[in-house]
Order: sequence, then structure tokens, then C-alpha cells
Amino acid sequence: MAKKEKKVIKQSTEAGKQFLEVSKFFKIVADENRLKILVLLEGSSMNVTDIHSKLKLPQNLTSHHISKLKTLDLLLEKREGTFRNYSVNTKKLKEYNKMCKELFKI
Repeated sequence: MAKKEKKVIKQSTEAGKQFLEVSKFFKIVADENRLKILVLLEGSSMNVTDIHSKLKLPQNLTSHHISKLKTLDLLLEKREGTFRNYSVNTKKLKEYNKMCKELFKI
């Protein structure tokens, strides 16, 4: 019996670009603390101090994780005086959800 040949996704194609985007997404959200931040912020808005207090993470580490999440526009930032409040960018999360469904054909 012949082995099935797997399709290789070429990075120059639209599917290849989508593949790279989904890959970046999984790398970012694979970190437990980043995933906790996304879950914590779902439906709410908090600043770094609130987030680090709730998750019991050092403030500098919390800021680092927020920065990583922002690289993929997974968080929205709203300035209020000297504070920056963060919330989940549900529109972007839905885009990644759609890409995953297309990639995995589900």
C-alpha cells in the first residue's frame, strides 16, 4: 500500500500566509500566563497592576506577556490618565478562529 503524500503549504500562497499567521498565534498563546491573561480579560478591562495582582505574577513579567499579546493585536489598549487599560480584541480573536477552522478544515 502506498503512503499518502502530505500536502506542503507554500509560504507564498494565501494558505501559506494563513498558516504562518496561525503558527505565530499558537506560539504566543501557548504560554500559560498569556492564556491566563486572555481569559482574565475576556469581557473586562484591566491595567497591568490589576492583572499582575490577580494572577500573582511580577509586574515586569506581566508587562512582558502583555507586550507579546499586543504583537498580534490580541489586546486593545485604552489610555486613562497615566494608566493603560487592556481588554481582549475579540474581533482579532475571531479572525484567528476563522483561520484555524479553514486550516484544519473544521
